[in-house]
Amino acid sequence: MSRYELIQSEWDGESTLRLVDRDAQATAEIIPAVGLHLFRFDVRNHAYIAKPASVAELRVKSSRYGVPILFPPGRVKQAAFTFEGREYRLPMNREPDHAHGELRERPWKIVASGADAAGGAYVSAEFNIAEHPDMLAYFPHAACLRFTYRLKDGTLSLRGEIANHSGQTMPLSLGFHPYFAYTDGEASRVNVLIPAAAEWPLSADGFAAGEPKLSPLSAALRQGVAVSALPKYPGGSQLLSMEPGPQTCELQYEARGTRLVFDMGDKFPIHVLFTAPWADAVSLEPYTSIMNVFNEPFAAELSGAQGLPGGETFTFEWSIHIEPLEK
Repeated sequence: MSRYELIQSEWDGESTLRLVDRDAQATAEIIPAVGLHLFRFDVRNHAYIAKPASVAELRVKSSRYGVPILFPPGRVKQAAFTFEGREYRLPMNREPDHAHGELRERPWKIVASGADAAGGAYVSAEFNIAEHPDMLAYFPHAACLRFTYRLKDGTLSLRGEIANHSGQTMPLSLGFHPYFAYTDGEASRVNVLIPAAAEWPLSADGFAAGEPKLSPLSAALRQGVAVSALPKYPGGSQLLSMEPGPQTCELQYEARGTRLVFDMGDKFPIHVLFTAPWADAVSLEPYTSIMNVFNEPFAAELSGAQGLPGGETFTFEWSIHIEPLEK
């Protein structure tokens, strides 16, 4: 029997793709029809991703479980912004604002998949905005996103590229919202480590209220903070600036004797730490920029504001793996 396998399965009548690494006893599962959602990552009989109760729940709450793809991440105030003199008006999907984009809930097209010794188990999918006239009407850029999930040597990775096929520079803001699961009663024995450089002060409605500064929380996260000691919702969302260069975060599961290592690469200088009130989960969210970035007055080197010129491609990669927790 091969070490790697790609299994076509279903969940609540919806097609899924299951990536299997038998030697690592690891399984990841993706549902292309609902935002290319990674809704399962199990290693040695432990669940590390929070899964909703049904596909129906995922469809209406696609930002609350699994690993939603956020384009753009966070909320856009009044669902509008200006970029290079052009006004963009987005759907008010969380009135009066726009929240987390629509890629997390729309179907993606599978373009390649398989399993072999050299490449592990993998699935590649695309979302071409030019094929969605309603999105093109408010985001007039023929951008094509191609993302590949791969499970190899016990490591689950996501490699992505965003190609701008339009003739104009497009605003670029991308993020992910992984819900890392723990069991009921385990929160006090799960520690979060983040290489945070500073914390952004937030307004009452959760937007950046000033430049980031070193704070007690940002300092503590570098050493590790128990999930049970993190601020609860509401208020359980912290906006952090990361140390320059490649970043690695950890969740240390003392009761399991494991640690989840989240290698985020160097394309996500902003991080959101979020404790979910609706699930036993904590989110460590890599963002290319702060939310509402194109409405904010902060310098681009702080906020992450950027554009992707026509004809160019933005690439990124992040990965998750589980290893023994050293005592």
